[in-house]
Amino acid sequence: MSTINNDQQFAALFKESIASDYKNALLLMNVNPDVSLFKFRKVLETLCLLYEQRHSYKFTSKNLCEQINELANINAIHGADRELFHNVRELTNDGVHDKALSNQELLDKALASRTKVLNLLESAYLSLGLGERIPKYELINEGGQEHKDLWFNSLNSCDHKKYLSLGIFYEKMGEAFESQALEDKSFTVRAQAMHSFAAESYKSAFQLCSKKTVTDVINSGDKQITIAQASHQILFKYALLCFNNKVDNLHITEITILLNALAKRGFYAAYAYLGWCHYLTEDYKKAHKYLTHKKAENTVFLFQKLGVLYSSGKACPINSNKAVESFQEAVLLGCNQSMFELGKLYHRGELVNKDDELAQNYLYHAIANGNLDAASFLDEKYLKLRKLFSGLLDQIKSDKVKIGAQKSCAKTAKLGRNEPCFCHSNLKYKNCCGK
Repeated sequence: MSTINNDQQFAALFKESIASDYKNALLLMNVNPDVSLFKFRKVLETLCLLYEQRHSYKFTSKNLCEQINELANINAIHGADRELFHNVRELTNDGVHDKALSNQELLDKALASRTKVLNLLESAYLSLGLGERIPKYELINEGGQEHKDLWFNSLNSCDHKKYLSLGIFYEKMGEAFESQALEDKSFTVRAQAMHSFAAESYKSAFQLCSKKTVTDVINSGDKQITIAQASHQILFKYALLCFNNKVDNLHITEITILLNALAKRGFYAAYAYLGWCHYLTEDYKKAHKYLTHKKAENTVFLFQKLGVLYSSGKACPINSNKAVESFQEAVLLGCNQSMFELGKLYHRGELVNKDDELAQNYLYHAIANGNLDAASFLDEKYLKLRKLFSGLLDQIKSDKVKIGAQKSCAKTAKLGRNEPCFCHSNLKYKNCCGK
């Protein structure tokens, strides 16, 4: 087990959604304590699902209060934990329901929720069998004070590292607001503001480190200009903000210049993004060069774009085997877009053998992991399963389901029910994907 130094790292030992919600709850503690309460509430709900799964039980109610009582009735949780569950539920109600509370009152509730949630996580750590001894950890400063410290330190310093840290903090804030924007569009503007602050911080860090501006690099076309090696990561983070449309400072041709400058200087993380920039501008020869370069870092982004490269036929001849293999690599790293792409491939049956069951599997997992495009893609053939759909999504979210690498797109005869499943689960087909 990796070293656990703080409560955020401790929360990361649990399900990914708990790690994310707890992290954002801390990040927004002072900025938006009502959202912080909402995130702690989500941690509580996920904990209930983990206990439900651990005890092979099925809730009869969707009401959180009743679910807690059900867990107590089946002895999944006991006395003190039951009270803690209800205490956190009552505290976080103010993050779910609109009540006229002051910011300080909400902050006090968020701070109290943090302590009680950690107590529940410690109990769950033992009850769910994650370990025999709770690791020691310290509480990190909740969001807000960290921001103030970084901001004041940057004002009084010419150290590019402090501006880099400030930019990273603003970017995290932007991501936290973006996650909330799915349910409340008002957070979109806040996310945009945070990303703009991050971009300005990165530009300041780059200038302090390289004694040149980002504009200098763009205007030079990367010819006869010196860029300090320590500034490569800074320039890359700024370029990615623009590349991902978090800020609208640069055109794609300007982003390409920055990424090309980094690639020429051996910054291999830039290869995949540079290749995709060339793909978008229809320079397919260079797109193929960088996306398939042996030094390109094996990231989710690279595998997802390789899937597109080999399935589109624009930059190279269509290679259905490589396309599926690339998408599957991205899926194993959690890419819901690649789940969606595989779902479409198996549904259409153009590059692979048509397989409606496998298509549904990938599409359902894509939706469960937040890909809304996959939901609109489902046609009437799938929508007749509408009554079962909610239950399937709940199961996918609560179970630790991982889509294993399927065999590639070679068209094979249908497996017998007692043969080993093609997903390498070591189960018979009838007990796995053949259910």
